[in-house]
Amino acid sequence: MQIYLSTLTENDYETSLEEIKMAFEDNADSSHDEQDLVVKLRNAPEYNYELEVVAKNDDGNVVGHIMLSEIAIVNETSRYTALALAPLSVLPDYRNKGLGKALIQAVEERAKTQDYTTIIVLGDPEYYGRFGYEPAKDYDIECPFDVPSKYFMVKFLWDQLLEQPKGEVVYSEAFN
Repeated sequence: MQIYLSTLTENDYETSLEEIKMAFEDNADSSHDEQDLVVKLRNAPEYNYELEVVAKNDDGNVVGHIMLSEIAIVNETSRYTALALAPLSVLPDYRNKGLGKALIQAVEERAKTQDYTTIIVLGDPEYYGRFGYEPAKDYDIECPFDVPSKYFMVKFLWDQLLEQPKGEVVYSEAFN
């Protein structure tokens, strides 16, 4: 069976929301409102459809989804534009086959072509650590939420940055 990655189209809006809901149904750590977050992010003024990718099977059904959204990293003197990875979802029957990795790599490449340098994720350190995500606290990037620091991670898309962002992450209103 072939899996195809593509930019989300309007035809995929509803089916991607159904896929996200089904993908998180069996996750005890989920608040089960990830699909609602996606709707809010799609309606946000900073929404960039090129940073939302779906995976489809041979039948054209959405079996995976990932989205990046603009956020800021702010300190006393600077404000950096960065991206938040949220959510990433894969239907249970398609897990452990490299699809999550492919989705992550696809949006990271798209982010690079748009000159973004930094991605923040709140998630499983064992999973995201495999893809180069590291504890954000190690880079003086603070989480605005009260979560164990190992779950709040960062990845820099370029090996060398002129100025590495430091400060507190400020999420868009859609995340509230």
